[in-house]
Amino acid sequence: MRPFFRFFFLAAIVFASSLPFYSRAAAMEAFSETDTASTPDSGMIEGCDPAQPCFRFLWPEEPGSVKMTPLIGEPGESGVEETPLGRAKTAIVSWRSSAGDEVLTSKTYYYPDHGDFRSLVIETEIKKEISVAGGDYFKPHFAAPAIRPPLSHSRTLCYEVNAFSPPSDKPIPTSGPIMTFDDDLNATIFSPLDNFMASMQAPVNGEWRLGFGGSVKNVPAGTVHRVLVVSGRGVNATMAAWGDGLRKWHGRERPARDAEPGLKYLGYYTDNGAYYYYKTAPGKNYHDTLMAVKRDADERGIPYGYFQVDSWWYPKARSNNIMNAFTGGALLWEPMDDMFPAGLAGFSRELGLPLVAHNRWYDRTSPYCDRHECVRGEGHKRAALPIEDEFWDEIMDNAVSYGVSVYEQDWLHTQMNMIPWLRSGLNNAESWFDAMVRAADERGLHVQLCMASPEFFLQQVKHPNVTEVRASGDYIAGVPKTYYWPKFHKTSMFAHAAGLWPFKDNFQSSSGQRTIRNEKWPYEEALISLLSAGPVGPGDKIGAADVELLMKTCRQDGVLLKPDRPATPIDLMFLDSKKPWIVTTESDHEAGRTVYLAAFNLWPARMKDPSIALSDLGIEDERIIYNHKEKDLLLGSDRIDFGKMKRNEANYYVLVPILENGMALLGETDKFACLSGERFPEVKIDGCALKITVMGVPGETVPVSIYSPRPPQKMAGCGMANMPADFKEGVITIKVVIPASGQICVSVE
Repeated sequence: MRPFFRFFFLAAIVFASSLPFYSRAAAMEAFSETDTASTPDSGMIEGCDPAQPCFRFLWPEEPGSVKMTPLIGEPGESGVEETPLGRAKTAIVSWRSSAGDEVLTSKTYYYPDHGDFRSLVIETEIKKEISVAGGDYFKPHFAAPAIRPPLSHSRTLCYEVNAFSPPSDKPIPTSGPIMTFDDDLNATIFSPLDNFMASMQAPVNGEWRLGFGGSVKNVPAGTVHRVLVVSGRGVNATMAAWGDGLRKWHGRERPARDAEPGLKYLGYYTDNGAYYYYKTAPGKNYHDTLMAVKRDADERGIPYGYFQVDSWWYPKARSNNIMNAFTGGALLWEPMDDMFPAGLAGFSRELGLPLVAHNRWYDRTSPYCDRHECVRGEGHKRAALPIEDEFWDEIMDNAVSYGVSVYEQDWLHTQMNMIPWLRSGLNNAESWFDAMVRAADERGLHVQLCMASPEFFLQQVKHPNVTEVRASGDYIAGVPKTYYWPKFHKTSMFAHAAGLWPFKDNFQSSSGQRTIRNEKWPYEEALISLLSAGPVGPGDKIGAADVELLMKTCRQDGVLLKPDRPATPIDLMFLDSKKPWIVTTESDHEAGRTVYLAAFNLWPARMKDPSIALSDLGIEDERIIYNHKEKDLLLGSDRIDFGKMKRNEANYYVLVPILENGMALLGETDKFACLSGERFPEVKIDGCALKITVMGVPGETVPVSIYSPRPPQKMAGCGMANMPADFKEGVITIKVVIPASGQICVSVE
């Protein structure tokens, strides 16, 4: 029997048993104190394969207790049903306590037709009310189920319940997905499929307990909870398959790469790390400072498509803390007169561009709490949270009047910590978040999440207007890149699977803007931002932006030239690799898939093997390897040798497929994403001809590079300038002039 089929067969066996059934997993660490009620006595039970995940159900030993006891299963009906994930085989089990009380039922959906992956949905209905919480948010009330990963799965990838959802390779409590895998990259990932804002998965003695956070005060009888389990091979592939299942269950389409201005255009940012964060140009207010930024950009040819305005523009409660910018809650979400004398609406009209507008939490003295019901933080926390729908109507009406296109809600995880009400009720946090996002959606606004913990990444799957998420900590140029880049790439993988485009945060595009926090690697910051396929937002000083570098990210009109998905770490990065930090993404066309590969030496003392085989990237066909920085071609090689790698500097390559006619399209090689769909919406082979559709601004000249092993016989396409008079083998660059229609087709054979 194939291993994946055994997984589900054995799961059914386990559901019908009340005995302990797992063995010691060597690298799985117990997060909390030993739970003697659930510690196995003698290892695996008969029929439970240690190579497969195993399941059981646990219930509180007594009301309010964090100690759990196994439940006794009584198999019920089985059948076949249609579900959002397709046709499933089902099995129902009734679960009783040792006293004989029925406390929950489980319904398992098994999907045999998901290709290389095996999917399982476990649906449980609580039959007996849990009315006394254990009190510890990180310790679930119950386990429905508790999952013991395969014995060989000594590795873990999960995400901290913290701002920006940083990745962890240790088993820690999380509200997000948990992936376990072995050295051969056989992986299992599991997560909640609903009740996202109240869910908690905690590791205890090598197994994971999936339930609700222990601070939820009441779980009523009739509550239904679902868990999604996916098994497959490869960290990236299994995460993507899990995300496909999550989004399909909720009917969520991933938003387009250009769904709104924050995703479509190069933008200018003023948040923490940007030059004008809580700082204006000498002698100017913010209105005049940002208009000066815009004039400088227009004069130098930087095509910003929107501006972001951060927390400095609205009034906040004052405190004696020198970090008032960070500690003071908002009083009103309205512009301060000294910042914008003509108002934010007047500023946006003069700017002529849409805004991405920041918001934070509210102080308990906010006038909003005089007009709307508020819940408040406890103890020293001065935070308050308006919870009426009418409050969000007021905020989003203001956003529309201000010229806002994307509403940015920041400090999300912090609010969960500051306001106990959010975690004390099963639906409290969900009702707050949903009301905010719905109000934005009703007014045509998109939402960017900032400082989001994993439950927000999941809850947004119900809201198609949530399009972006910050997946990296606040940019500070002087902080070591090892703190930022690996975390960002790993969290980007989670964000994209859940249907979000990740944002790296702002960056300085040139060195020397600051004395202390000077950016030494602006090229790498710009490259990583663009390869994220999310927002690209420099925050430079007036006159300091590197125009040439920024234009590597976009067209003449500011439209970002993106890859198809965010760059993520190759699977080898999740093992004990001695290689540099390597991430990849791609542009996929009918004629073939072009891979973008960036490698960084982030740990000089540990990195011993500066090379990568194409087979390690899943590439088996012949490729032209184009060194983007050196402008060199490598033909006939099945590996890349990076040579001597300087700390943090990018080694950037484009791996171009050789097409049926022997040609290879290198594309627009002065851009980071040479074959972006925003520039080349169609690339195909028609007979012996390579046909390319080129898109851009009318009148824009686009250099298109093509490799051909033989002199081309024919080249056609109206609007081409400087077409070679005699064709030669090797790289040919033609200059294509975009016509009034905005696109042109070029044929080479």
